[in-house]
Amino acid sequence: MIKSPTLFGLLLRSLLAMYLVQSLVSCANIVPPSGGPRDSIPPYLLVAKPKDSAVNVQPKEIWLAFNEYITTTSIQENVIVSPSLKNNPLISSKLNVLRIRIADTLLPNTTYSLQFGNAIKDVNEGNIAENYTYAFSTGNTLDTGSLEGSVQLAETGRVDSTLLVVLHPAGVDTAIYKNKPLYYTRLNKLGKFKFSYLPNKAFNIFVVPNDFTKKYDDSTKLFAFGDTVITIAAQNAMVNLYAFQAYKKTEKKKLTPLMSGKKDAKQAVTPIKYNKSLEGLDQDLLIPLSLTFETPIQLNDSFPIQLCDTNNLPLGGYKITLDSSTKQKITIDYPWVEQTKMHLIVPKNGISDSLKNTLQKSDTLRFVTKSTASYGASLIRITGYQQFVNPILLLTKDDKVLYSYPILKNLLNIPLLPPNEYTLKILEDRNGNGVWDTGKYDTQKLQAEIVHVLKDNLLIKPNWENELNLTINK
Repeated sequence: MIKSPTLFGLLLRSLLAMYLVQSLVSCANIVPPSGGPRDSIPPYLLVAKPKDSAVNVQPKEIWLAFNEYITTTSIQENVIVSPSLKNNPLISSKLNVLRIRIADTLLPNTTYSLQFGNAIKDVNEGNIAENYTYAFSTGNTLDTGSLEGSVQLAETGRVDSTLLVVLHPAGVDTAIYKNKPLYYTRLNKLGKFKFSYLPNKAFNIFVVPNDFTKKYDDSTKLFAFGDTVITIAAQNAMVNLYAFQAYKKTEKKKLTPLMSGKKDAKQAVTPIKYNKSLEGLDQDLLIPLSLTFETPIQLNDSFPIQLCDTNNLPLGGYKITLDSSTKQKITIDYPWVEQTKMHLIVPKNGISDSLKNTLQKSDTLRFVTKSTASYGASLIRITGYQQFVNPILLLTKDDKVLYSYPILKNLLNIPLLPPNEYTLKILEDRNGNGVWDTGKYDTQKLQAEIVHVLKDNLLIKPNWENELNLTINK
């Protein structure tokens, strides 16, 4: 009776073939044959030791032999071992074989998985063995729990595929601040994620950047959290998470260097600089005029900024505001009238920073308001908006909100819009203040408001009424 070869025997044969080929390679270069169809099949596993999905094993080494020669891309950084190990395994490849050496003592009765992501590909054509995963168990059974979902950026509705989804044991509220995650996985380019081989236990789910700590140790980091504890089963409902920054990152203030003096050193005078929102000499009829500064500033009421006519006579009805959060932006709000020439007078001493720096000289900005003929109009018929809380239609460009309109009924008439192609989004304005608000996790467990990207764009042409039928689906 002829016995079938064992798994170990198959592996030995694969390794023997590897060394035979290696000896041939040292004598001659291997040139792939020309002609014929291009190989489009990614490498696949032929044999493994221990075998894939093995139980009752405590491997110190894992050998994976593929059907063709392979190469790897940053495999030490790309491989995810779940549950996490204290020390990353040492991984090497040679011809068609991967060797994984494990330094840690493995936990008893635990299912381990190794996700290779897109790190493995064949040598000749670069076909990627996408999301290849190898698993084994130190106990009698292999855990089969899974969890799927998606992650979007709450403020823009876009995807950041560099983020990680992490799981911590339920009941340990400080784990996300103090501990590396027990399980984590990556997002694909669509913002989707999937966990496999999970135990039937309860977890808290979070989203963090793929940095060294994989913790929530900085409130300016992108972060998301689930509202409820997730108990893993063979099939769980999809989990949708929305990442936000609790606080925006701010650049550190640049200090003005000191001048070298004889006895009393004086600070060097650095004139304050700013950018204006004017389009050349044109002022948009729909938005305030704004001045944006490189550093925080303060206004001097003794030398006020003035909006004037062409004779430099101050006008009435305008409002000047300094942004209260950054103190780096001044807005001049006025009911603009088309094709009107105007002046904005900014006195030299009307603005200063914390080091008493001022403008180099007084400025007079000369501009003219645009004509209504340079704008287009839009009539938008909207269905499906009732499923959102306080929906606001956002007109955006490059993820910057240019205009916003509360949706109160199924017909939205916009009389003036600058020509452009706008990306349309819906803001669920939970608190009804008309703007997007971020979340807070540490004390309030408050989710950020959500922005949804719509499939339709709005194309506006000048001096034209542009109509759009907009159907909104979550």
